[in-house]
Amino acid sequence: MTVIVTSGGNRIAYNIVRSLGQKGIPVHPCDFTRFSMSFCSRYSHTHFVYPSPYSHPQEFIECIIKQIHSLNASVLLPVFEETYLISKHKHLLEEHVKLAIPDYSKILVAHNKDRWAATAKELNIPIPKTYDLHEIINNVKVVDHLHFPALIKPKQGGGGWGIQMISSPDELKDLLAAEQYHDLPWRRFLVQEIIPGRTHCVAMLFCQGELRAKVGYEQLRDFPIGAGQATMRVSIRNEQAETYLETLLKHLVWHGVCQADFVVDKDSGIPYLVDINPRFWGSLVQGIASGVDFPYLAYRMALDGDVNPVKDFKTGVLTRWLGGDLRAFFPYLMRSKNKLKFIHDFVLPAKAKVYYDDISAHDPVPFFCWGSDSLLRIIKARSLTPAPHDSLRGIWE
Repeated sequence: MTVIVTSGGNRIAYNIVRSLGQKGIPVHPCDFTRFSMSFCSRYSHTHFVYPSPYSHPQEFIECIIKQIHSLNASVLLPVFEETYLISKHKHLLEEHVKLAIPDYSKILVAHNKDRWAATAKELNIPIPKTYDLHEIINNVKVVDHLHFPALIKPKQGGGGWGIQMISSPDELKDLLAAEQYHDLPWRRFLVQEIIPGRTHCVAMLFCQGELRAKVGYEQLRDFPIGAGQATMRVSIRNEQAETYLETLLKHLVWHGVCQADFVVDKDSGIPYLVDINPRFWGSLVQGIASGVDFPYLAYRMALDGDVNPVKDFKTGVLTRWLGGDLRAFFPYLMRSKNKLKFIHDFVLPAKAKVYYDDISAHDPVPFFCWGSDSLLRIIKARSLTPAPHDSLRGIWE
């Protein structure tokens, strides 16, 4: 059955294309940029370019429906934030194709940090102390209740965008003296206390409120350091974190994939929920390598309505986002006490077998396609963290 996969320019979509293509399923990646890594994959049946879902949402939906009929597609697997737009118009798309995504109202709860934080509190799921920055501007005394350092974070957003560490109350007050942050109003942001500890992630697949599969992993490196996406990880169990996410998603009667980040307090061992991705996530390969093929499971669930539960996952599996890890190399090298050992471990990881997000000996071209596009954006922006080709400037509501 033919599948359309959106956001073909990122490694998440590439892993979906690779997973399904290896099983002989005809896959059609698509994106709003012409130089998308999945377009170069040997597993891409054909590809097409659509209007940006951020700046031309209506045209995007119309294009997807047109291509569904043109390609005789049976399943649509949305990947990145266009998932939310597709969910918003799910009633239209379901007339033409099969989907396995949550209702838009539930996505809004999981995507808005202030909204899921309120739900987590109701369910006794630990979260760091968090304040709305608009509230602090109107009542600066709220700052006195915060412990520093703290993080400024967008209410909607991911991948490290808009996150900044604040070391003191005065630094926060000086920053708030500006009318905007990242050219956006302060009401789009919040401030959150930092929990000292390591980041543990949990990803799950649900069918109408019932758990079907899960994987857990710990971040070993990330980029940007301390607040970015995982570049090296290892699968590991944390039953408390798994229970917390399962409780939340059961409460929301979730349908589809979802991933969450926890910080495990180094003293108490308590996992604190810090972020939720109500869509496919950057470290998708971790599940695939650990025996939980989320892309194929989501495809089958869309096609058949449900899947048999995958009850466990392999632990100790090491995965790596090479492109991100290369950009993180020098920042980590500068922080390293034993630089020669770091270089050795970076080039030759401790485990002989490492699974990669973005490069494969059997399908090497997509990595270089992604690298060329990233290099051009880095040069243009003069920054190792360049802005994407297009992104949402408004807010999902």
